[in-house]
Amino acid sequence: MKAIIESQTPILQDSSVKKALSSFINQPDSYKSKFLQSAYNVGFDGYSYIGQKDSLNQYDTDLLHSFVISDFVSVDKYPKEFHQFLATEWQVLTTAIKTIELELAEQLNLPGLIQLYQEDKVGYMMSCNFYPDPKRLQAEAETNVRLSSHKDASIFTTFPFGIDKGLAYTTNENNIQNVGVVNQHMFSFKGYFIEYFSNHQQQALQHQVDLPENPSSERFSFAVFSLPKPKSTFYHNGKLISGATYFNDYLSLF
Repeated sequence: MKAIIESQTPILQDSSVKKALSSFINQPDSYKSKFLQSAYNVGFDGYSYIGQKDSLNQYDTDLLHSFVISDFVSVDKYPKEFHQFLATEWQVLTTAIKTIELELAEQLNLPGLIQLYQEDKVGYMMSCNFYPDPKRLQAEAETNVRLSSHKDASIFTTFPFGIDKGLAYTTNENNIQNVGVVNQHMFSFKGYFIEYFSNHQQQALQHQVDLPENPSSERFSFAVFSLPKPKSTFYHNGKLISGATYFNDYLSLF
């Protein structure tokens, strides 16, 4: 299986969720602070900001604001800015992604993986990411990346709206490969759950977001992660564990 797997499913339009994220990011800090991850304590849901020390999904040196939404929290618990998108577009998006992932799961042929989908133990979350113009940050980046190199918590990570320049990954030869612009079809890659579930026989994609060549460049990206539902259970190494236990095991990597 290739590192980056492009599907035959056309990308969706991101205008609604981009508008929602932009509107939220432009709200006062006093409003945004009501929706930090600590307000949810479910999966990785909630707001993370540049310089934050206790985010579950980015380092304090990373140059982005993000908001994670998911199946695991009721719509009314999220900021009002996201309500319309979640009510009208979320189900269409996740249904399309599940179809792609079932095909990938069949290709991987990992015992028990397809059963997680068949038994409705898989849910979805989306990391909605805004990378400000680096010049506006009034600080030098501590590294040459906007988002540090990492492996996602996901079973698979899918980009339903395509992606702009910036995403790069580490090859088997330990080189950095740029993905470039993808604006025709949804694409996916393997997350850490695949590595975990296969006892490291399969490898998750190590990836990052590089600083732009044009330093005056904002960037949006929206990545959808499939995950075992927090209260679902599955067998790993002969032990029955929960999705929440897997989240903790993933976070112990950092």
